[in-house]
Amino acid sequence: MARPTAEPPPVAAVRMLLAATAGRRPHPAPLAIARGGVIALVRETDTTSLDVLQGLRTLAEHAGLDLLDVSPAPVFGRTPRARRVRLVVAATPAVSLSAQRCAAAWNAPVVLPDVFDLDESLRLLLQPEPALTVEFGEGRTCTVLQAAHFAGRMHCSTASGAFAQEARALAVSPIPGGMLACAVSEEAGPIRPLREPLTVRLAAPVLSTVDGVTDLFPAGTHRIGPAQPLYRIVLHNAALKSGDLR
Repeated sequence: MARPTAEPPPVAAVRMLLAATAGRRPHPAPLAIARGGVIALVRETDTTSLDVLQGLRTLAEHAGLDLLDVSPAPVFGRTPRARRVRLVVAATPAVSLSAQRCAAAWNAPVVLPDVFDLDESLRLLLQPEPALTVEFGEGRTCTVLQAAHFAGRMHCSTASGAFAQEARALAVSPIPGGMLACAVSEEAGPIRPLREPLTVRLAAPVLSTVDGVTDLFPAGTHRIGPAQPLYRIVLHNAALKSGDLR
């Protein structure tokens, strides 16, 4: 007799999460999964992703939730708008960064497939991580999760005037409540913590590397500043603490 196919880890993780939060009022902020809410799946078209899609579709139907299928996984700067999203799920590790950017944009926690060991009996934990919001000159926004580096001529400044520099390179990375910024002109400047947005003016497109992916960044006047924390849902085996889901 054929053995039943194992449930994909992201589906098993969401099943565990729904069971852990069932009947809890209020849900631990920012988690608020209730009937009529949306679970968003970020995926590609591989077999594993299709299995996750089918499994989450069944879970969502039974829980009275809607499923938003985000495919292909959006690249930096192309996060779509969405409403009522209460949870974001990455189908595979390959789309983890994209799923986290979506979660940050939609103010929803994210489940990543490579952080769960479902063979262990562990607790669910909401883990906040700092992030940055990039507001492009034409109005769209996106999220920096790890670091961004820009190489080309630019002017960088804050509204307070605490940071103002003509530069040929800029590096920023998120920290709790702000960011670290370093501008390079003739020589590298100091690494400075900033708590306010940084305006970056580009007369021409420049080469950028955002979260490890290199591409052209468009000309224009852009703002980079602190975003709301990104919440990852992880498992741990420590004693029960504030923020635990079970």
